[in-house]
Amino acid sequence: MEKNPFEAVGIVGLGKMGAAIGSALVKKGTKVYGFDPNLKESPVSGVTLVGTLEGVRKEAEVIVIAVKPNLVEPVLKEFSKSATFVSIAAGVSFSKLSEAAPKGSQVVRVMPNLPLVSERGALAYFSEDDVVSDVERLFAGMGKSIRVVKESLMDAVTGLSGSGPAYVLTFLQAMTEGGLQEGLSYEESLALAMETIEGTLVYFRSLRSGDASLHPMEVRNWVTSPGGTTIHGLDALERGGFSTAVRDAIKRATERSKELGKG
Repeated sequence: MEKNPFEAVGIVGLGKMGAAIGSALVKKGTKVYGFDPNLKESPVSGVTLVGTLEGVRKEAEVIVIAVKPNLVEPVLKEFSKSATFVSIAAGVSFSKLSEAAPKGSQVVRVMPNLPLVSERGALAYFSEDDVVSDVERLFAGMGKSIRVVKESLMDAVTGLSGSGPAYVLTFLQAMTEGGLQEGLSYEESLALAMETIEGTLVYFRSLRSGDASLHPMEVRNWVTSPGGTTIHGLDALERGGFSTAVRDAIKRATERSKELGKG
């Protein structure tokens, strides 16, 4: 059942992710109040800039903290009254959020990614039971939302889906350049690569809707003929360390999230 959106949400920090969340909320009909001392006007149509943090708290039912990790605790300490705070900062632990927020506040640690602005985000969160409904309500309609049972898994989420769009775009560019190298124009290559990536995911998702146990490699084998073009292409990927490089990217990003959490 569709969850009713909050009437008013505050966002502290209107960078790429803060602005993306603001845009997605505005589309749902939510009034969004933003605070960002680096901006003179809102970067998102429909988001109203407020001059103070207390001004945001007075207007909003829930407040998203979308500043850099090193600024999260100082920002929370600026609030004088309790509220529900949702932090999207990598590496800032639930305990640090709880300690920095005003007494009586409820806090949530969330790791979203940028595609949420197109309603296809991947979001994971860690919180206490009594805030779960608020989190689901806040991010409803923005994509897939998962609650992790152990906070330590939030670093893995950061390394996988939080940083993931950059990996996918790098793969997209590599495919495009491959086509360019073989004689296609850049626009032709890009169009084919985008449709191939998106179409494959839509196809695989539809298959899994009928068989949740279906493995990606099983479907890959369907299009990999003995001695054909695909197996030679896959061989080149593995000789280049493709699978290992992807796993290592997620591992390193996860480690960096842990490092940020240590300050």
